[in-house]
Amino acid sequence: MDETPWVDRLLAVHPALTEADREAIGDWRGTPLSADEEAGDDVPPPTVRLAGLGRAYAEHAPEFSERQAAELFSILEAVPADGDGYGWDAASTGFLEALMNEWDRGFDLARVWHLTGPRVREYCRAWNRFSGVESPAWMTEA
Repeated sequence: MDETPWVDRLLAVHPALTEADREAIGDWRGTPLSADEEAGDDVPPPTVRLAGLGRAYAEHAPEFSERQAAELFSILEAVPADGDGYGWDAASTGFLEALMNEWDRGFDLARVWHLTGPRVREYCRAWNRFSGVESPAWMTEA
């Protein structure tokens, strides 16, 4: 998988992300990816792909160590806004919005909020404002 180094680093944080991505690529192609096969260029659009990773993280969050979750949010915090398709726009509208939707479905975002950086936090609060949702106190403090 060769889109950008940060996508590869994100996938390497936890096997659940890698597996979810391989399944999504297989679904996109209409044929499963073998264990040793690289995705190449035939992958879902960046926002769709990252939304799948956001949902996979929410589903498997209890399996992530504190260090793994911190690494995941550190990678997201540092995503460049370079317009390559896999930049901040895809990370925010894909991964973070999916995560916010999973919060609405029971994902405990408060449990990992302390691991997020200022850019991720501001986007999540902005998404709440856009959605007409009042951010809880734990989301607005420090």
